[in-house]
Amino acid sequence: MMRVLIFATLLAVNIQRAGTLGAELLVRNLPVPADAADLDQPITSYSTLEDERGFAIAYYGVEPDGMLHELRVRTYDAATRKWRKWTQTEPIGSVTRLSRGGRFLFATGHASPSASATLVLTDTLELKRQLDGWPELVLPDGRLFFVRSMVHFAPAHASALALYDPATDREVAVYPDASVKNERGGEKMPGTDRWMDRSIEAVKRRQDGTIEFRVIERRLRLDREQRGIPAGPEERATVICTIDTPQPVCRRSDARGQR
Repeated sequence: MMRVLIFATLLAVNIQRAGTLGAELLVRNLPVPADAADLDQPITSYSTLEDERGFAIAYYGVEPDGMLHELRVRTYDAATRKWRKWTQTEPIGSVTRLSRGGRFLFATGHASPSASATLVLTDTLELKRQLDGWPELVLPDGRLFFVRSMVHFAPAHASALALYDPATDREVAVYPDASVKNERGGEKMPGTDRWMDRSIEAVKRRQDGTIEFRVIERRLRLDREQRGIPAGPEERATVICTIDTPQPVCRRSDARGQR
């Protein structure tokens, strides 16, 4: 699936990146944090974010055993010219992305080509939640659409889109809805021996405030070796969801515009 290729590429890019915190700050002409004892220590598997609000970096120090240990997140507020720091001993894998929405910073790590952990941090770098999945769209108010993590190397991978609202600290199913049983990408068609394989792509916000994304689905059957074999045609659809209620309401149209 395309998602596997994207994550493999991101992982390779991050592994190759190895510099120092000092070098990252120097190239941006940023002041040095007062507590930056690791300024000249080589860092790895990191990601940065620069916007009108300032700068953020999530990184690991290079260790003799070659493993990822303490995750460190630093942010610089352009308005107050102050640094903040947050650490946790549990790594989330190579940091593939930092994103921001509202008062929240999202740090996404690589667990496998089909799984990620996304940390939800407040603007004061307090951990609010760890989501099991990767971001697809961050709204200006901090709400986050994310694809839930899946078991890698499974016969079928049925992507599931969810919405997390940091204001209520609540996540809800978007597509498929909560009535569909989906266990980390495993989604069996009710009353059959078929499994669903699904990709969710191009999640975006429309001018009218609704959310739109593409869905590509195919039903699979499992052979004796538990490999997924196509059991029907590939189906493509566009899904549009209203998000002005606690539970998004979605409608689907196929590629020909039929409902």
